[in-house]
Amino acid sequence: MPIFEYRCKNCDHPFEILVRSSAQADVACPACRSEEVTRLLSTFASRSGGPSQMSSPSPRPVTSGGCGPSCGCH
Repeated sequence: MPIFEYRCKNCDHPFEILVRSSAQADVACPACRSEEVTRLLSTFASRSGGPSQMSSPSPRPVTSGGCGPSCGCH
């Protein structure tokens, strides 16, 4: 079952809930129990490649001659 994000039209409370596609009409706000809710567009995380692509490289100081002799491009 996917997790959907909603915002209540009555009290403006944002919430997430596991919802079966057949039960999407039965969603109620957990704060005020209103069924007047809007499903929000959600972002998602994806990963491709190995763990080295998950972290960003540490910044290297730039010298006047380019990126420096230890970068491997010289």
